[in-house]
Amino acid sequence: MPADEVLRPGRDGATVDLVFESGGGSWPAAALLVVRALAMLLAVGFAFLPAGILVVAVAVIVGATLVGAVTVCGALWAAAVLLLWPFLAVAEVRSVRRVQFTPAGAPTELRFVRGARAGAWAPISGLRRIQLAESVEEPYEGDPAPAVRTLTVTVVTTTGGEGPRSAPKGTDADALQRALEDLLGPAGVAVVRRTERRTRRKPSAPSGGGWVYGGSGSANSGGGFSGGG
Repeated sequence: MPADEVLRPGRDGATVDLVFESGGGSWPAAALLVVRALAMLLAVGFAFLPAGILVVAVAVIVGATLVGAVTVCGALWAAAVLLLWPFLAVAEVRSVRRVQFTPAGAPTELRFVRGARAGAWAPISGLRRIQLAESVEEPYEGDPAPAVRTLTVTVVTTTGGEGPRSAPKGTDADALQRALEDLLGPAGVAVVRRTERRTRRKPSAPSGGGWVYGGSGSANSGGGFSGGG
């Protein structure tokens, strides 16, 4: 994914936004996040529908009526959704969706935008550093599957900061690092990057009557810190 989808101009052009998740920043947007939280729970509940059918079948076999078994399972499922929904909704509303820097050309202030509202602007001097942690799982010799890369971003401030947060899958770590250095370097903010590499575990050859899973240990190599600022 291009870095400019993670670090991109704000809607009004006056800011540059480091985007963790889309949406947020207002109470109408927060209401949508609350609805989304309910939809996620319902989707998870439907994913366990086969298990529910199995429970109903067992209950009927041991003597329960079909209507009674379905009613009890349905009530338990609804109760679980209603109990978990507030916790998930609060997490969505309070989660940081993006970090804004202003003015766009040479930032002097930043603020955290959460699901429900944007925080107060604070001096850029309160931003200590931005950490990029990249993990690379490389294929073993002869493995046709490509390498798998994951990237997390941590914003460290004098009051704690935010993160680590996962960058979208496929984010170009090199491009994102350069873009952050270009934006924040003049303000004296360090962009620190750590890369950890390991080799994917190779499955063992079949032995005897079946497969034995396990394999060689992974090779680990940790990249050093690099970054401007």
